Amino acid sequence: MTVRSSIVAAALVLLAAGAVFLARPLRFEIDGLSMAPGLLPGDLVATAVPTLIDRLRRPARFDRWVLDTADGTRAIKRIAGLPGETVAILAGDLAVNGASILKGPRLLAGMGSRETTIAAHGRPGEASDWHWDLPPHEVLDHADFAPQERSRVLLPVRDVGLAAVVVVRRLPTTGSVRIRARVAGWVVPCRLRAAGRHAVVAGRLDGHLVAAAWPLPAAAAARPRSCLPDHAPASWDLVVPWPQPAVEDALAPHLAVGCEADESIAVIEGVTEWRDVLYRPAADGTVTWRLGADEFLVLGDFPAGSIDGRHWGPLCRTTLRHRITNP
Repeated sequence: MTVRSSIVAAALVLLAAGAVFLARPLRFEIDGLSMAPGLLPGDLVATAVPTLIDRLRRPARFDRWVLDTADGTRAIKRIAGLPGETVAILAGDLAVNGASILKGPRLLAGMGSRETTIAAHGRPGEASDWHWDLPPHEVLDHADFAPQERSRVLLPVRDVGLAAVVVVRRLPTTGSVRIRARVAGWVVPCRLRAAGRHAVVAGRLDGHLVAAAWPLPAAAAARPRSCLPDHAPASWDLVVPWPQPAVEDALAPHLAVGCEADESIAVIEGVTEWRDVLYRPAADGTVTWRLGADEFLVLGDFPAGSIDGRHWGPLCRTTLRHRITNP
């Protein structure tokens, strides 16, 4: 082999090695609670491939990114504000240019929490017309995953809802099973038109009444940290603006769900109550940030345990290194 051939061969080997390296995602281990409950210490997350594309990618709202903090350390946060926007925290919600930003079901599933309140159960014709009925009640932003946070002051969460799993054993002669979900004064009807397992979700979220239903695989196993059944869609079936909050809205809304079919046709297999992230102001009381032409505001999913854009202020695009693609 000639010297020229050896140089070419070595270059090809280096190129191949570089291609293999770029084709592998970068992996990071979580060591804090700022992105809980979706990400907890010890979890592994990965980037997309090739990793160099992240330098060209335009970050989107609610993406999770590995970033460089002001002291040079790496952190994982979620994009909350985009360049040119005015971002605010209003009554626990994220608002952009004066309007609350509504999360879709898939995003809520990864950011929200399961509420531990025990609800009343019954059957139509007994105590009430609902299989599951939970009157207005107080929900606080507690964190079972962070025992060291139990001494902090808890705040009330108004954005809550229900997630029911309904098993349709067979369709009636009408061709569908009617499920009713109650959220405060609204009753949301839903028709299930196929046998099998279904998710029915409704609640108050980011200044809106929301609801959605979707099919579940027969052997679906919900992710243990998700507040919704698995396979949640990207968008809601129903979105209605919530009226301006009144004093009594400090309590979570009345929640209930019922099935208008006997047990030979359909049953409600289980119901859980979910609650949204309650965003908190910065320690100095700041609740509004105006972003420049190349600035982003990043926040953690567990505001009470996160040091993020509320403390640093907006970050330049160059500090955002890699977008997280899982779980």
